Amino acid sequence: MESKIHGIEHSYFEIKRLISAIAAKYPFVGVSNIGKSSAGREIPVLTLGATGDFTLFIAGEDPSCRITTLMLLKFIAELSEKILAGEQMCGINIRKAMFGRGVAVLPLINPDGYEISLRGENGCGHMAQKISKLCGGDFSKWRSNLRGVEIWRNFFPGFEQRRCEEKNLHITGPRFEGFSGYRPESEPETTALADFCRNKNVRQIINLSAFGQTVMYSGNPVAPPRSVKMAEVMAAVSSFTVTPPFSNADFFLGDWFTYEFCRPAISVKIGSGSAPPCSELTYWYARLRELLTLSCLF
Repeated sequence: MESKIHGIEHSYFEIKRLISAIAAKYPFVGVSNIGKSSAGREIPVLTLGATGDFTLFIAGEDPSCRITTLMLLKFIAELSEKILAGEQMCGINIRKAMFGRGVAVLPLINPDGYEISLRGENGCGHMAQKISKLCGGDFSKWRSNLRGVEIWRNFFPGFEQRRCEEKNLHITGPRFEGFSGYRPESEPETTALADFCRNKNVRQIINLSAFGQTVMYSGNPVAPPRSVKMAEVMAAVSSFTVTPPFSNADFFLGDWFTYEFCRPAISVKIGSGSAPPCSELTYWYARLRELLTLSCLF
């Protein structure tokens, strides 16, 4: 089966087919689901290597940045190919370097928002009329899940402060973006991700999103010892800047992960001014290929 990842728009079902093609070509890649979205769509995870100690890569939280989903699938496909062939990747003997290490990839953590943003009414199901009203008929600007909660804002700590800020902006309920929900981890997507991290030995998380061409690291309450060096190396190989914790106003997942586990959480922001289109996959993957490879080995 073909597992090559092309820089074109893919629906949720096409993403699932790409995942199946990768699993068929590389039987040592595990595929399962960490849970289901509000609309009942499965949230897939791909695993490779030692499952007792791994780096977790996450994408697809922002439906406008669909290129990140393709980038992670392209990465795990190439990583698998290099391991199978015993070839180097970014000058590294990847089979040897990955010994005792593992990788988990969550390529699409917000499948409902992804489908709404991409397919409009056809991605909304029975909620089409309500969602159309919430976004003024412009489905492309949808950043939330099906229930109108921006899932990255649905984590503790800082939840109550965010809710107060939202109320000052007259955001009091479900919306196309900016609503944190009524309580932390109220959404099936955030619950699934949090439970996965709590039940697995996740060494660090790497989150891909838009935009800014920067590498951010969480420091809540303090930055774990490896965080600064990781961010510096990742920024250097991609020609990005490093954003320290004091300005991580929108890295709520990372704050939660570092707060709960005292382990590194890194956010890699791509694009300039907006999320890059999928047609730029080749360019952005080439730019982040070494960053992603090194992320497995820290």
